[in-house]
Amino acid sequence: MCPKTASPRSNSKADNSFEGRVRKVVDERIRPSLFSHGGDVRIKEIKGTDVGFVFLGACRTCPSAQITLEDTIDKTLRMEIPEVGRVYLINETSEDLLDLARKLMERRGAGA
Repeated sequence: MCPKTASPRSNSKADNSFEGRVRKVVDERIRPSLFSHGGDVRIKEIKGTDVGFVFLGACRTCPSAQITLEDTIDKTLRMEIPEVGRVYLINETSEDLLDLARKLMERRGAGA
């Protein structure tokens, strides 16, 4: 299960920028739903009005990840922020997994 960490927020007045509004919807409406299933999501990039996400926790390996992206994240964002453009998933490999793979390959090479 992924830890329930909050996204960084400004201590000043409310951030009404596109990015600030997206982060608020993700933190207040989307992430709590994913937490309840042992998952989480992180905004990886915002390019104009397009938003790219990375799934974490149980969502990372869930066979329904694409459906969650479309039915939960995309629909919620568009309902709250109509000018949202493309909402997409960025698949990335964690550094922990890469380190494990490197160690396994080193052992295999040493035993050959």
